[in-house]
Amino acid sequence: MSKRILKWLTIILPVSFWLIVLYMSGELFDSTHSTAEIIFTSLLVSIGAIAFSNWVFRSININEAEIERRADQLGSLNAAALELTTELDLEVVLQKAVDLCRELVQARYGALGILSENDEYFDRFVSSGITDEQKEKIGDPPSTKGFFSQLLKVGTTLRVKDIQSHHLASGFPSNHPKMNSLIGVPIVSNRNVIGDLYLADKISQNPKGEDGIIGFDDQDQRVLEMFAVQVAIAIDNARLYRQVQDLVLLKERERIGMDLHDGIIQSIYAIGLMLDDIQRKIVVEPVLSGDRISQAIHGLNDVISDLRNYILDLRPQRFQGRDLLQGLEELARALRANTFITVSLDTNGVGNDLGEPEQVVEILHIAQEALANVRKHSRANDVSIRLELNNGNVVLIIEDNGISISASEIKNPTGNGLHNMHERAVALNGNISIFPREGGGTIVSLKVPVKQ
Repeated sequence: MSKRILKWLTIILPVSFWLIVLYMSGELFDSTHSTAEIIFTSLLVSIGAIAFSNWVFRSININEAEIERRADQLGSLNAAALELTTELDLEVVLQKAVDLCRELVQARYGALGILSENDEYFDRFVSSGITDEQKEKIGDPPSTKGFFSQLLKVGTTLRVKDIQSHHLASGFPSNHPKMNSLIGVPIVSNRNVIGDLYLADKISQNPKGEDGIIGFDDQDQRVLEMFAVQVAIAIDNARLYRQVQDLVLLKERERIGMDLHDGIIQSIYAIGLMLDDIQRKIVVEPVLSGDRISQAIHGLNDVISDLRNYILDLRPQRFQGRDLLQGLEELARALRANTFITVSLDTNGVGNDLGEPEQVVEILHIAQEALANVRKHSRANDVSIRLELNNGNVVLIIEDNGISISASEIKNPTGNGLHNMHERAVALNGNISIFPREGGGTIVSLKVPVKQ
């Protein structure tokens, strides 16, 4: 049934009831009423019914409008909260939050301040409703004084109808737009106030369609307090995302540093030794020297390719596509070719299909670093490389007969090599042991679980 029909019924039914009463009183009590009395009383009842109907339906209309406004606000709140969850950049989250809360309560101005770690000043302060030109004229962001100080210390919502006359008002800076009404809502994370939302000058249109300024009401406060919870969650998510990104970047830098040290730098060092040897032999052994120069050029091309892969955010190509046996044979062959060290490789019948490609690359990098340490520091003339398979674990043992590594160097290594070897072993869920060899020299023992 439509509201219009109901409105007419609230008028017709009382008048009809009154006429029935008059009729029944004449029939039952034999009372008589003049026509003038009947008309006059009926007119009074009609006027009363009309007045009552208008009052009832005006109240209904007001309540319906308020219910509709609240429903719209809650719908906007839900949409705003969903929109915030799609952002992970902190600066975007803050600006979007203050823009959205302005729309929620139809405020002319909005701002969001986030406290520094020591809670002494605003680490970030973003605004909405003020142009960039106005911001530039206003100057520095506000300090945590006046209203800001009260809101941050007390941690409860503050509503002010007239900013200028309030006892907490500390005045506006020059070129700041005049503001009248204000509502401030704390942003709380882990029971600590981390900032505040500030809204000023709620806009309301009069029947003529003209904008006017009114105070913020209870519904505005409830909506903003619910929105502030979502803002706190969005800020925490953005901060967590940034921390994760920083951690990923740090890990990637460490990986690149290890690969540069263990791969490219070692390769350049080996090529340098090769060219130094060629310089001494090029006159007496020109053919062999020519072949060695070709090898050096090929090695330099590999280094250039690795550097290009780093620039393009790719893995280095050294050891890519090689199985474990191929990689160890290549390392042994390079050490023999570039030094006077005797190198033996014993694979104990281990197959060439052990480990995932990523595991193989990491194991070969560890072996490369261990052999580079032998070449640079041990003064050894004999090195043995043994590969074994033991209960689902690959065991790689590199042993030399040179100068033994010191206990202090094992405990507190001065360079990156030993540290990188340990880091790679941990990444492989394996373990590595480095210790002096009886009779002189050093033993490196690596144990890594692999799929067979």
